[in-house]
Amino acid sequence: MLDELSHDASHSTRGLVAEALDEQRVEIANGIVTRLRKNHDLTVSPLIVRTLVHTLAKALLDGSPDPIVHWSRMVRHAHPAAAVVAMIDTACAIAEEVAHTFNGDLATIVVFLEIVKARAHAITSDEPAVTGDAPGQAAIQSLLAMLRARDDATCSHSQATGEWARRIAQRLGLPPAMTERTVRAGVLHDVGKIRVPDAILFKEGALAAPEWEIMKRHAESGAEILSGIPTLAQYAPIVIAHHERFDGRGYPHGLRGEDISLETRIVSVADSFHAMVSDRPYRRAFSYGEAITILDEGRGTQWDAEVARAMMTLAAEDRNRTADVDTNLHQEHGFYTDLVSIPTLGDSEAI
Repeated sequence: MLDELSHDASHSTRGLVAEALDEQRVEIANGIVTRLRKNHDLTVSPLIVRTLVHTLAKALLDGSPDPIVHWSRMVRHAHPAAAVVAMIDTACAIAEEVAHTFNGDLATIVVFLEIVKARAHAITSDEPAVTGDAPGQAAIQSLLAMLRARDDATCSHSQATGEWARRIAQRLGLPPAMTERTVRAGVLHDVGKIRVPDAILFKEGALAAPEWEIMKRHAESGAEILSGIPTLAQYAPIVIAHHERFDGRGYPHGLRGEDISLETRIVSVADSFHAMVSDRPYRRAFSYGEAITILDEGRGTQWDAEVARAMMTLAAEDRNRTADVDTNLHQEHGFYTDLVSIPTLGDSEAI
């Protein structure tokens, strides 16, 4: 069901933009020619640019940058690399302007256009062509750039979640490929917050019930965005489920136990831990000791017990390394205290 809805949502937006590009390709091509002359002192054939506009429309419909890559290789015989790159960059800029006229999935369109530009730059440069998963890396960086522009704190949290996910996966002995998939899903887990309204995303204080329902949709929104980007679609099932709970009381689908993938269970713990030890508008950051206690209390209910234990061990090791450095200072001033009041982590604390 998720795949069908995600595909429909992203394909619908891409289809609208692609249709607009094709229907207006003469006017759009003329606009590209004008901008190239003005911004790059470059004169190109309007007919060539029309083929570019048509090819970009096809790439949008296919959800793949390959048509643009093929177009680049063909016109490279008649135009220098700089001209080809300038044409593609300008076409993508106008396509983004067209996308803004629709009330659709703008995030997916913008990221896709960034992927197109990155592939075109690599193909037309003197460096080796993009190989392996470089397009996926470019797409992730584009999404992170968009997220940082929207909310630097969320972007930093996403990157930290990816690093904690890596350490947990390595502690559990996961194979390298599975570890890397988990890390990338961790980095991407909150990308759906791009769609959350500012009044909710930046609210200082607890969310009201209707606001909380909107915030909770970020998991599904993130999955929809990723499903519309071929190189990142594999991470969508992890992202949509990162707020599921081991006891079945999570969202959006109430998955339980091992019905939640191991990668997702790792991202969930990494996400929750970093959220706990970070300052939020509505509360102070928990200490590592407090966070470890909360993880222990939630093992087997909110989180997978084995994954939570791995996180607790890592956090304790980090805390102890820091404590070793400060032991003399703490002893001299009598700073050792017991944890007497551990806050309870509600579902809204790790959003």
